[in-house]
Amino acid sequence: MKSTTGQEVRLSDLAGGYSVLVFYPANDSPTCNKQLAEMNVDLDEFLAANIRIFGVNTSSVEAHKGYCERKRLQFPILSDPGGKVARMYGAAYPFIPIIRRTVVALDPAGVICFYQHGKPDPKVVLAAIRAHQNPVAI
Repeated sequence: MKSTTGQEVRLSDLAGGYSVLVFYPANDSPTCNKQLAEMNVDLDEFLAANIRIFGVNTSSVEAHKGYCERKRLQFPILSDPGGKVARMYGAAYPFIPIIRRTVVALDPAGVICFYQHGKPDPKVVLAAIRAHQNPVAI
C-alpha cells in the first residue's frame, strides 16, 4: 500500500513491532474525522510504547496527503485501492467497495492482539496491546 509518507508499506513490513491499522470509510466525514483526531491526540502514548499507527482507506495517496495536512494528522495513511487489505482483515463490506470502520492491532509476529469494528477509544486499544505485551501469569 502506498503511504502519505511516500513509502510503499507491505504487511510484512509491519513485522517486528506492534502496529495499529485504523480502517475508516471516508476522509472528511464527521465520525472518521473524530476517530482519527482521537488517535492523533493519543499518538505520543502509542509511540512511547513502540506502537505504530496507520490509517487505512481506499482513497488515493494524494487525497490522503491533503486530508492529513488539513487535519494535522501525525501518522501516515495508507491507500488500499479496491480494499484488498481491508477485506483480509474483515474490514470491508461484502459486495460493496466501502471500508467498514475497524481497528486492528498486530503484534510483532503479525498476530491480531486487538480487533473491534466501530470506533473504540484509543486508550482501550493501547490497554489491550499493553496487556498482550505483558501478560499476567495465573
